Amino acid sequence: MKFTWGKAIFLVMTVFVLLMASFMYRAAFNQEELVAEDYYAQELRYQEQIDKLNRAAALEGQVQLVLNGSTLQIEWPQTVRGKAVTGELYLQRPSDARADARFPVTPDTSGVATIDLGGRLKGAYNAVLDWSADGTTYLTKERLYFQ
Repeated sequence: MKFTWGKAIFLVMTVFVLLMASFMYRAAFNQEELVAEDYYAQELRYQEQIDKLNRAAALEGQVQLVLNGSTLQIEWPQTVRGKAVTGELYLQRPSDARADARFPVTPDTSGVATIDLGGRLKGAYNAVLDWSADGTTYLTKERLYFQ
């Protein structure tokens, strides 16, 4: 049996079609998650986030997020201690949306809030603390790594 140009072209085209079919099959079952389901509505309110970040940066001290094992301590600056502070901590895991979590946050009289994070998957998280002190809203963003 002789190997001709016609057979070579047929073989190359067959391999190409099989390769494309395997890519299509894998792409059909690949989960691509969005950062947020309502990303368009969040984009429209993005200037509000910038304003909150600027207000937080203008404070004399910054909010500190300290990770100790499976406990997260949030320490507010002296300038807001004694005020009515409330907020929400959003932990977003970029690689797996199922590990995202929201926690209500209220500091004690010393300006520290403690959150137990036991059971979190190890890895990187984006921590977004949306908080207010006496009606003024602030936003603090930080990257945390659970070990």
